[in-house]
Amino acid sequence: MCQGFIGATGRSPRIAVRLILTIVFILITPAANALDSVSLNIGTLTGSRWKLDGINIALTELSQNPQQLALTITRLSLPKPFNDLNLVNIRCNAFTWQNKELFCRQGRAQMRSKRWQSPAANFSFHITEKHSSFKLSDLHLAGGIVALEGEERGELWQLQIDAKAVDGKLIQQLLPQEWFKLKAGKIDVKLNASGSHVLVNAFSLNAKLNGLAGQTQDGRIAGEALMLGAILKAQNNNGLWQWQNHVDFNGGALYVEPLYLDAAEQKIVLDTQGDWDASNQRVEINSASYRHSSVGELSGSATVQYKDGATIEKAQLSLNSDNLQAWSAIYLKPLFEQTVLQGVTLAGQLKADFSINKQALTALRANFNHLDVKDSAGRGEILSGAGELNWSNDETFNKASEFVWQQLQVHSVPIGPAGLTFLSRANSIRLLKKTRLPFLSGAIAINQFSWQAKKQQDPELSFEGDVSNVSLEQLAITLNWTPLSGTISGHIPRVEYSNKTLSLGGELIVKVFDGEVKVSNLASSGLFTDFPKFHGDLEIDNLDMDQLTGKFKFGGITGKLSGYVRQLYMENWHPVSFFAWLGTPEDDDSRHRISQKAVQNIANIGGGGAADLLSKSFLRFFETFGYDRLGLGCYLHDGVCQLMGIAAAKSGYAIITGGGLPRVDVLGYNPRVDWNVLMDRLKRIATSDEVVIE
Repeated sequence: MCQGFIGATGRSPRIAVRLILTIVFILITPAANALDSVSLNIGTLTGSRWKLDGINIALTELSQNPQQLALTITRLSLPKPFNDLNLVNIRCNAFTWQNKELFCRQGRAQMRSKRWQSPAANFSFHITEKHSSFKLSDLHLAGGIVALEGEERGELWQLQIDAKAVDGKLIQQLLPQEWFKLKAGKIDVKLNASGSHVLVNAFSLNAKLNGLAGQTQDGRIAGEALMLGAILKAQNNNGLWQWQNHVDFNGGALYVEPLYLDAAEQKIVLDTQGDWDASNQRVEINSASYRHSSVGELSGSATVQYKDGATIEKAQLSLNSDNLQAWSAIYLKPLFEQTVLQGVTLAGQLKADFSINKQALTALRANFNHLDVKDSAGRGEILSGAGELNWSNDETFNKASEFVWQQLQVHSVPIGPAGLTFLSRANSIRLLKKTRLPFLSGAIAINQFSWQAKKQQDPELSFEGDVSNVSLEQLAITLNWTPLSGTISGHIPRVEYSNKTLSLGGELIVKVFDGEVKVSNLASSGLFTDFPKFHGDLEIDNLDMDQLTGKFKFGGITGKLSGYVRQLYMENWHPVSFFAWLGTPEDDDSRHRISQKAVQNIANIGGGGAADLLSKSFLRFFETFGYDRLGLGCYLHDGVCQLMGIAAAKSGYAIITGGGLPRVDVLGYNPRVDWNVLMDRLKRIATSDEVVIE
């Protein structure tokens, strides 16, 4: 093959035109018959913001008619912000090069960035001194088809990208590997952007994800079979971005720590609109709406500062859900994990408005209907609750709250239908109206209640009320105690908790077993710590022994019982010291009988020999005995209980003195007993196989 070559390097399209005319002149001369091709190497051509490298014009197949005239360019460097992309291996078979204008109407080119290079695609461009544009179509990239179109006019530019069915797994190779890893799925993207020089002034993005799967390296964000559509539009006005966004999540699953969202049967839609001030690192969310079909909706506005981490400067939010059970399972359960609320679930309907300022909640208004609150840990539950909760951090706030329920349960203790009217503001709660709570066939009346939180301290609490006709039998069953009979009534004077100390402002009087128990000088420190301390005095007056012991086959007793526990001091709920006495009151004229079992068990407490006496004598044939008096006292000090009875005896002390026929006396022979040993004796009596509870 014979080839002619003319070399030239220039910066003006006018020079190129002249050289092309030279080629044409050569072709019409007889010498042209001896040439197969003629090429013109122009070298580099630079515009104001673009650059062409390796420009070559060649006329080939001179012996054929018509000949082929082609423009080849090694590289086209684009202006900012497209400068990460370069068009390489450009070949134009239909082009025009006139004065200050280069126009490639039909060609092929490859695209190259720092991370990847595409196969050849259809390409055209138009370059003048003040205007340039390019189009790239039918670009096969990552399993999909991509079209690009860009235009630059002076300082202004526009860019359009249309990508269809791009494979997520293949596109991963084109993206940074250290943040998000795509594993599967298809992506459609349409991007329109415009700007001036290096700045983006406006853009719109329309993206569709079809079956996308992937996750971040830290696993905090992940998607599986994700079906999602998103539209984002933004306009830059002197550095302030005004944007609006729509996201439609209608298939697959999305995990955003700690939330897991499954849209297999439910549609999730997010709409937002606001301003972004990049210079001040502030985002104004003027309106936002998050709708989860059949679950609930969260809407509102917010101002977010992200200079030193994201901070909510202010926000107004509204939550509306007719399906709190689903909302709780999806959005609250993950947040409750590893907190005191773990295991708590909600059901019912809720409408709530929140105000937030400087990361802190400042106001709350919530309306509940058909509210059920359950706790898998068994700490309590609410059934069929309803009402309105109003709260503000303003100390002058005075809008009342009201809450009613059909059933309230605290641990295993049930409380019947009732309601509360209260004022909740800042760090305090105060009952506004006296209330009566149905409780175990009786009632608890709350006459006064207040709670006040303190910074870096335990809260202060105050309470005063009454108890009337509460069934001891039901209470014992509820608390899994030994069965008891009778009712409890009494007045609860002012109980206060302040400075880690619980105190009783008066006497707590409890009417039980046809008698009365008075609690006075009650105080406790460190009540909510690992080492609480407790002080108090008890006076016991005329309890009916038959009611007290009648439920137990290990020993029944009739008569009255009075006594006291004075100077009681406990640490971590274990007695340290006290002086106690329980016995027959002086003026008791009731019938005194005691069962054989009761005699044996009382004798075992004092280490007496009554048990042997009953088993070896004719007394074993009697089920009950008469007695005159009984009594037992203990002075606890340094872990030792100094026992005493109703009278001294030759070799011990009398616990029971006989009276009537048949009669029996019970003596105690061990005046000093280790407290733990005494507790073990009582436990053996209570857990004996011979004890049968009716």
